[in-house]
Amino acid sequence: MHQSRKALYLAVLAVAMLGGCYTMKVGRDFNYSTFANNVKPGTTDVKEVAEWLGPPAGKGVEVAADGAQLDVWTWYYGQGKMGSDPARQFKMLQVKLDSQGKVASYIWSGDLAGGAPVEDKSTAK
Repeated sequence: MHQSRKALYLAVLAVAMLGGCYTMKVGRDFNYSTFANNVKPGTTDVKEVAEWLGPPAGKGVEVAADGAQLDVWTWYYGQGKMGSDPARQFKMLQVKLDSQGKVASYIWSGDLAGGAPVEDKSTAK
């Protein structure tokens, strides 16, 4: 019994040590710039979005307080080492589509290491 506990302890320790070296990827990379440079809310349709980004990682629905509904397509991608890897990247795009399949709006999220097209205001004076 003592040997099996020792083996389990060593296995857990090895996994923990490898975790700091292991690069993890989630989702499928996509080119946000292509989307952002071409999208025209109210005009761009779902077929164009799929051509630029590929198939979405997920599909859902947004229901407003008044009962109005929008289809929501989501793309996401992340990579980096486990823990606090300063080179890690994460980005997510949610495209909201109206009942005619046109882009109504979208939400972009990403950390600055992931190339998010936002100004870092945390250091502004």
